[in-house]
Amino acid sequence: MPRTKFLFVLFDGLRRDMIRPDLMPNLHRFRAGGCDYPNSASAFPSETRVQVSSFVTGAYSGGASLPDGANAGAGHGIMANAFYDPALGYDGPMDTSDTARMMQAKGVYGRLQKAENLGEIIARAGKKYAVLTTGKIGNARLLNVDAAALDQPLFSIWGADVSSPAANHQAIIDRFGPVPAQTYPNTAVAEYATTVLLEHMIPVHDADVQVIWYSEPDLSYHYRGIGSPESDIAVRSVDTGFGRILDWWEAEGRASGWQIIAASDHAQITVTKQVNVIDALNDAGFRAGLAVSDAVDVAVKRSSSGQITVRDRDPALVAKVLGFLQEQAWCGLTFTRGGGDGALSMGVINALNERSPDINYILRSSDGVNAFGYPGTCIADNSDIPIGGGIHGGLQKTEINNLLVIGGDRICRATVREVPTGIVDITPTMLHGLGIAMPDTAMGRALIEAFDHGDRQPAWRERTERATVNGYAQEMIVADVEGGRSAYLRGGRRIT
Repeated sequence: MPRTKFLFVLFDGLRRDMIRPDLMPNLHRFRAGGCDYPNSASAFPSETRVQVSSFVTGAYSGGASLPDGANAGAGHGIMANAFYDPALGYDGPMDTSDTARMMQAKGVYGRLQKAENLGEIIARAGKKYAVLTTGKIGNARLLNVDAAALDQPLFSIWGADVSSPAANHQAIIDRFGPVPAQTYPNTAVAEYATTVLLEHMIPVHDADVQVIWYSEPDLSYHYRGIGSPESDIAVRSVDTGFGRILDWWEAEGRASGWQIIAASDHAQITVTKQVNVIDALNDAGFRAGLAVSDAVDVAVKRSSSGQITVRDRDPALVAKVLGFLQEQAWCGLTFTRGGGDGALSMGVINALNERSPDINYILRSSDGVNAFGYPGTCIADNSDIPIGGGIHGGLQKTEINNLLVIGGDRICRATVREVPTGIVDITPTMLHGLGIAMPDTAMGRALIEAFDHGDRQPAWRERTERATVNGYAQEMIVADVEGGRSAYLRGGRRIT
């Protein structure tokens, strides 16, 4: 019997409603024949490098408050694509693609990802882990922060200094040519990555867990719009690549023990308006900026999913800023460390630890449709994203509903599992398939029902967390699953 191996194929930003026979016939066929989890969800915030860290650690960014008040874990600590932590002493939010600052932060924190990651777990078990990614620099780093030290191959399109020595970046360039230039849609890069996967990474490294991370359709959604002709080209491109993967799998990969997990890290919704939260705070009399300083009391990480940290974490100032946000028509959900005053606790969304800001806020969203008929719209604070472009980071139900399908000879076929799950469950599931114990730092669960050809799946229930103050009201729906170690996010909204 061949040894079990997992190929993890990630389509960054892919919406589930794009997986149709006319647009993505290969992924549609795989989903129909595999074990599909239609109620899968991203971690909060639904930004890519948070999802990367949640995938490799099986943990959320922060701790999870369960119904009995227990805290299931400290989380992995990557609080957003860029986040501000006064303990680091930086002049603004730390971009997790800024290698120099990330290395300085490691010196302060001891570990960038607080929870044990997949590279470490696989190495300790004496097995092999390999990564190929077309994502940004931070994406590559966080997929395996210790790749060089562990002598594990990590190939990034961004160069040898981002890749690990074991990947032998130059040998790949010598054989397959230089990485194509980035465009929208990024079809040539996707095709290049598929070729390197099938003709080099799989046969040369023969890993127990092999990752390929496609940057599309995320890029085209952002800058050309969800459902635009360019984004449709991007979607078809990665589906064509997946079709090549399925051809290999059906010809030889399945018989060699490969199971495939196809997923997206999050979806996207459409920007209909932009605001500048720093300007709004300053206009209201607060001293706001990018970092606490002599001239700034309120540090803001701008985004559609924003974060605020105040001087000395002063509760009175937190309350004043929170009250201002809740009065604004453009503000959606609000969360604080302890909840109250109309805010929900960050523990409800698995985002509470010592690196957390004082306030997490999300700009308002709706279930309305965009110009191409795709549901989900929002206000944003992201100046690089055009009106009509796509965004993610928040908790709108479409935005956080990620793809998760598993296929292989060990997996039940043509099955739909309605139980809520999430990106935190992928590594625990692969570890289960490989016979490796899940570390205590993981907060997800192994999807053992995917290996069960019967009908049983875990029991689960939804609960609604609400908070109100004056004329402001919000709700967050989460799900508790039998055997789970944290709640799964089902979507949230501002009511009034």
